[in-house]
Amino acid sequence: MSKNNNDDKNKIRRRKVTSSNTDVNKNTSKDNYKKVSSKPKKHRKRSKTKIAGMLILFMLVTVVAVGSALVFSSLRNTEVVTKSLLDSKTNNKTVLLYTDGSKLAEAETGHKKIPLKKLNNKTVKNALVAIEDSRFYQHNGVDLRGLARSVKENLLGNRQGGSTIPMQVSKLLLTSQEQTITRKIKDIYYAYEMSKKVSKEDILLTYLNNMYVGNSFYGIEAAAQGYFNKTAEKLTLPEAAMLVGATNNPYKYSPYTKLKLDGTEQRSDLENKLLFYSHTENDGFDDPTQVELNMIDKLYSWGLITDYDTYSQLKKGTMIVRKAVLNENAVGRAKTVLGKMKQYGYISQSEYDQACLDAANIKIEIPKNIQTIVSSVEDYVYDEVINALKDQGYTQEEANNLYYNGGLQIQTTIDSSMQAELEAQYNNSSNFPSTITDANGVTQPQSAMVIIDYHNGQIKSLIGGRNVKGKRTLNRATSPVQPGSTIKPLSIYTAAIDTLEMTQSTVFSDARGGYKFKENRKWNPSTTTAGAGNMSLRLGLAKSSNTVAVKTAENLGESYQDCIDVMMDYLKNFGITTVVDSKTNSSNTTDRSFPSLVLGGMAYGISPLEMSAAYGALANGGVYIEPTVFTTVSTYNGELIVKSTPQEHRVVDEEVAYVMTDMLKAVLTEGTGSDASIGKMPVAGKTGTTNNKYCVWFVGYTPYYVGATYIGDDVGRKDSNGNKIALRPVEGSSSTTAKLWANVMKPIHENLEVVDFEKPSGINFYKINLTDGGLSSYGSNAAFVKGTSPTRTSSYSVPTPSNTGTTQDEPTNDNAGDGDNPPDDNTDNNNDDNTNDNNNNNNQTPGGNQDENNNGNNGNTGGGDNQDNTTPGDNGETNTGGITDTNNATEALQPEQ
Repeated sequence: MSKNNNDDKNKIRRRKVTSSNTDVNKNTSKDNYKKVSSKPKKHRKRSKTKIAGMLILFMLVTVVAVGSALVFSSLRNTEVVTKSLLDSKTNNKTVLLYTDGSKLAEAETGHKKIPLKKLNNKTVKNALVAIEDSRFYQHNGVDLRGLARSVKENLLGNRQGGSTIPMQVSKLLLTSQEQTITRKIKDIYYAYEMSKKVSKEDILLTYLNNMYVGNSFYGIEAAAQGYFNKTAEKLTLPEAAMLVGATNNPYKYSPYTKLKLDGTEQRSDLENKLLFYSHTENDGFDDPTQVELNMIDKLYSWGLITDYDTYSQLKKGTMIVRKAVLNENAVGRAKTVLGKMKQYGYISQSEYDQACLDAANIKIEIPKNIQTIVSSVEDYVYDEVINALKDQGYTQEEANNLYYNGGLQIQTTIDSSMQAELEAQYNNSSNFPSTITDANGVTQPQSAMVIIDYHNGQIKSLIGGRNVKGKRTLNRATSPVQPGSTIKPLSIYTAAIDTLEMTQSTVFSDARGGYKFKENRKWNPSTTTAGAGNMSLRLGLAKSSNTVAVKTAENLGESYQDCIDVMMDYLKNFGITTVVDSKTNSSNTTDRSFPSLVLGGMAYGISPLEMSAAYGALANGGVYIEPTVFTTVSTYNGELIVKSTPQEHRVVDEEVAYVMTDMLKAVLTEGTGSDASIGKMPVAGKTGTTNNKYCVWFVGYTPYYVGATYIGDDVGRKDSNGNKIALRPVEGSSSTTAKLWANVMKPIHENLEVVDFEKPSGINFYKINLTDGGLSSYGSNAAFVKGTSPTRTSSYSVPTPSNTGTTQDEPTNDNAGDGDNPPDDNTDNNNDDNTNDNNNNNNQTPGGNQDENNNGNNGNTGGGDNQDNTTPGDNGETNTGGITDTNNATEALQPEQ
């Protein structure tokens, strides 16, 4: 049978199946077909319904299972809620710890919580309940009616919170501020438990003690005192409404706004209205304008700035001032709270009307700042921890709250015994000759010191001034001052050795003149040593010769600006952040000059902290490690929030750093720093003196620690009449600072093993004459990077006298300017008061006019009886300019390993 016939049979068969009546018309056949064909559809629908039901059931079971697991997981680590738990959380205090785990201090602030044990002011409580949780006294921790209403409103796009006061207490103290399902589940659980075990009054008081009211005020008592200078018990109806209303959006509804001074204010406008803030980079505050700076003088004369330290910081821009003005948004919010109080029957219509009128005239009154005296360490820890928290995304106010009210455990790097020794020495006035109390009540001379373990960057001890009298005072340890000659190893000599073209035996004349660049010829800095002949780089640094330093710096590049660029780069790599590269700063000055970079007459200067870290890089084999004052910040229960990981980078190779260490050791054995000796422990360091000995430094390091300190009167002081207070020279010059450094460091090293600085394999030692840099069996043992060793033999046949017997002062830096008047690179400075020149010493070795009471073995401070009268140089003449070649000898001594 053909395919077509089969198809026909099939068609016929289908007709027979679909109908038992062959005499039906076409329409009937269609109807019957429809009826028959609908039976499988019903079957399919039943199948689909069954499957859908099973799916729904499965989903419900899954949701219940997942939900149960989520709830179980969320509540796995919950605490038992009791009143004592809430009280302990409320009273949590941030603690700063020494390295040994003992308590350094508790974080103190005028904005900290002041928990109340009771509050009789019912107005405050009624205002809170009315605006935050109207059914507080009816529900059992969670208001299901309110929660449903909140869900409905949120679905309609109207944001509304459903948290009850117990749920908010949970969020404030027991969970977190995160918007997560887990946190919400915990809040609901804690709210129920709280309502079962803690009284309604205690729950209200707990909330009031912890609520945030803006401007870093936490708790009703701290807010009442901070905004209105009164206790919470004495808050009026509109004041209470304003404070509890602010909790909805503290940034928008805090009672006052902070405005800049516009210069038109009178004394009466600003009494009890001034707000003072520390000012740092990226803190959200604008730098003060000239109008604001002028107003600071008025505030000081009016007595509204009561201490000179605050005045000084305001003038420098490290603090700013704002005036507090009643916030109109807060007034509107207070009226909303008052309306709710009227709605729920807490106040009458007449009370509401009067309170609304009074709200518009609330008087902001800032209390006088009564602060606990704290150490500079605490201030610095605060600065660093707040910055670290902000780096993690916290706002300034959130970071402040966490620091002061979060019950943090801050592990500092401060060593308790080292800090105690440092503070003991600073309390000993004999370390600071000619101590006075100036017209502003500030101890002078002032001083600061920082000690760092340079192996890891950890600050072991720090002090920011003498007789600190308050909190957030000027921290001189982190404030820049003129560095004097302590800048030379960083900007000049490290760069010179790093070129591998200059070494310890390279020779320049210390005589005035012979400068390479026209800018320096016009400036013509005077010599600070004998000015009689040549000096090796080793001796030039040890004696702190200004002329040798300038001539060394002139060989760092092809042009004046090339040399400037090199010195600027090295300072920046050493972590110096206060070097000014252009005139885009408030003082319209720049450090792009030889006087600034060679002699330390900088626009701002360098702080003891940055100076310590910079010298620490030399001690640490050329690796700079960013200083840090804390290692970890954790919550009260041990959860890690911040871990400090100091940044580090290599500045120079370890061989170059070691040569610098060797040169800086010679400062003590052959130069100006012998008073910094601490017995057998090796010390490398540098003295520094600014104009007229107004500020004197010593920066030094041992195989264990680096420390930087200075002594000097505060610069820029004025008396109450606005007259400038003259600076005084430091008695004893840099010798005084070297002795202070030694007095601090000697007991710190008392029980430490005496070891030397580790010598890299790429170093050789040769004995050189300190005057002409030539090899000499009688010379000083000096370090050289392999491949740069000296080969020329010294012209001197006997050893040059050493400086181990008596101390020689760092020469005063009459070319570098002081803190008030940094030098201009075109200044024609002909002050020769400290040159020690002698009309008959042109043929003497350097130092011929200095102290000759020397016994020793490595130095050259005076003319030897048996030395030639001719100073080495080309054809026996004084070399006034370039480098003397020390590599042309026919005989060379073997290196000492």
